Amino acid sequence: ASNVCDYAACPALAMSSTVWAHNGFEYFLPEVPNPAAMTIDGMENDWGWYDLNLAFTGDQMVGNDGNPVPLDDINVAMFVGWSAPPDNRYYLFGRVQDDTLKVSEEDPKLWWQDDLWTIAFDADHSGGGLLGENLDEHSNGQRYHMRILPLPGQPVAFNSGLEYIDQPELGWSSDIYNGEPTEWFEVAWTLEPAGAGNGSADVSWTMEFRCALWDEHGVSAEQSVRHIFEPGQIIGVAHKVNDRGPIPAPVDEEDMPNAFRHNVYPQGGAGSQFVDANQMHDFLTIPAEEGTGGGTAVASGSWGRIKAHFDHNLR
Repeated sequence: ASNVCDYAACPALAMSSTVWAHNGFEYFLPEVPNPAAMTIDGMENDWGWYDLNLAFTGDQMVGNDGNPVPLDDINVAMFVGWSAPPDNRYYLFGRVQDDTLKVSEEDPKLWWQDDLWTIAFDADHSGGGLLGENLDEHSNGQRYHMRILPLPGQPVAFNSGLEYIDQPELGWSSDIYNGEPTEWFEVAWTLEPAGAGNGSADVSWTMEFRCALWDEHGVSAEQSVRHIFEPGQIIGVAHKVNDRGPIPAPVDEEDMPNAFRHNVYPQGGAGSQFVDANQMHDFLTIPAEEGTGGGTAVASGSWGRIKAHFDHNLR
């Protein structure tokens, strides 16, 4: 059971594409069997329950041109999941191997010029713009830049809508807001080798988090509508890992994007996903097998429920 299904390879999904597909690729989002057993520390040792057939690995990742990226430059792997209430969160663990690390920007609004993980959500699968140039777009979808080695007091997961609209209170859903941790986003990272930093060669870094999702994201939690996870939902999600260094000098500002080396996405991904939720990947929430005690999230009984969902969409 691969986590990717292209219409050409999966006729059943192709037939249902007009019902729930955005960009032609769908993925499975398995349920975390025991959220209390998950420790957000940047390590993968509590992901032993994960069905590795659903993992995203370097050979499934592509660059801006849709072609595979050189794995000796950058190699990305990740697990993703969801949890039911009362935890009710999205989960991710990702590992990046990079031949050169760039983390030079001090202002989180400029982190897009560094090596980082960007994620965007369309939790209610409503589509539409989410760049964040106004409050409507900010409400419609959320996007976060996650970078290792932040400065003291900075978030690790920066609500990137703040790049476009000057309302600092919109940062309430990041992992740190006004210098204090929030209840909405818990994130941790690691970096090897010890002492590595900007310009270091042959590094490995991780990003692990769990966070609340929002059907409507306002200027505070009280003015927002939290997403409630359950099996059989379609969630719009976009993942991107930037590989930014080294940048040759001098570089004119208008040429700077062309000086970056790679943006890395799961198959079917593109930069358009981060400004238009209609271009996102679709993720189907699938349930943990009952009574497994935290075992593999996608056991045989789950596939019957998945098939039932597909059959429903074919009607």
